[in-house]
Amino acid sequence: MTQVYVFVVSATVFLASSAWLPEAGSSRLVNLNADTSAPALPSNLFLEKEPEGAKTVEEVKASAKAGDKVVFRGRIGGSKAPFVEKRAVFTLMGAGLKACSDDPEDKCTTPWDYCCDTPEAIAKHSATIQVVDASGAPLRVGLKGANGLKELSEVVVQGTVKEAKDKIMIVNATGFFIAKP
Repeated sequence: MTQVYVFVVSATVFLASSAWLPEAGSSRLVNLNADTSAPALPSNLFLEKEPEGAKTVEEVKASAKAGDKVVFRGRIGGSKAPFVEKRAVFTLMGAGLKACSDDPEDKCTTPWDYCCDTPEAIAKHSATIQVVDASGAPLRVGLKGANGLKELSEVVVQGTVKEAKDKIMIVNATGFFIAKP
């Protein structure tokens, strides 16, 4: 009994000194020194003035190469969930495809998913937009709702092409101008 007591006291002292404590109602340990604050979006990400010379997604995709500085316009969409949850990533659709809501006869409940188009057409007219940290990884914060961003928002993106091949284009955004929330 004494050995068990010493072990429990030693374990408690060790856990307290290393800032790991049991989570209430769980057998999981929580690191009290862990940074649990969500990363913030860059303060200059949302632009007050529309950048000049914006092209369409399709125009940029036609000639884009990794490293190119680009400015282009589109609408957030392309799937039922165009925003990646808890990541600064979304899909932007070019003007070459129309959202379901552009047809007054269409009663689609998720018009931003472009469900009337084929997956191949969606891929051809879309770009992945991400805001990254210094290591090039997408920020661990969602963009949906930031400055009014939502499905079908018309956005002008300013950034650098990370990857462009076949139907894929990924852009590391440095600025957003929300043309139409």
